[in-house]
Amino acid sequence: MFTYRFEIYTYDVGVTAIIENKYHITLDGAYAGIIFPEFLDQPPFLVWKTKDLIADVLVQKIGAAIQNENA
Repeated sequence: MFTYRFEIYTYDVGVTAIIENKYHITLDGAYAGIIFPEFLDQPPFLVWKTKDLIADVLVQKIGAAIQNENA
C-alpha cells in the first residue's frame, strides 16, 4: 500500500493506492474518488482518468505528481 500527500492548487491532496493503478483521492480530507492511468498507443502515451466528479485538470496534475513520486 502506498500513500502520498501533495499540495496542488489550494487543495491538500491525499492519495492511497491499495491496488496497483487504482488511486483513491481525498481533497482537503474529504473522499473525492478514484483515478487510474490509461495507456495509449500514441502520444502522450499515458493519460489519467476518473469516473468520479474530479475536474480533469486536477486529475492530470495529481497523476503527474504520482508519476514524479514513482520515478
